Amino acid sequence: MPAVLVGRWGFAAASGNYCDPLGNCAPGSGGSISFTFGANGRAEYSLFQSSLVDGCGQIQSLTHKTGTARVNGSTLVFTPRKGSYKSVNGCRPDLTGTWKFGAGDLKPVALQWQLDGRQLRLADPGGEASGVYSRR
Repeated sequence: MPAVLVGRWGFAAASGNYCDPLGNCAPGSGGSISFTFGANGRAEYSLFQSSLVDGCGQIQSLTHKTGTARVNGSTLVFTPRKGSYKSVNGCRPDLTGTWKFGAGDLKPVALQWQLDGRQLRLADPGGEASGVYSRR
């Protein structure tokens, strides 16, 4: 793992607030993504998403995967070894809980990476992890 990538990187996005007629406000929708890269190749990925759904309140999910990462030129390959998905859903209690990922959910992902000043740009072919990350 190149020393310049070692550490925690992340970004967050949010949109608006929702207020009921009595003035009680709830957070709007948003989320955050982070990667942590160790000098020894250990890697961690987290994706948090939250959406305000009228009549349900906040629906939140957290995806967390740990594994290894290796760099070959401008390609960074994250290979998850284990992971879990946690969800809180007021409209669908059957979708509230924590689940472990199976082998089919833990496939390697090849990301294109580039340092742009103090920011890390990642391009994910699947679109899930694409963005501009700052060191945390």
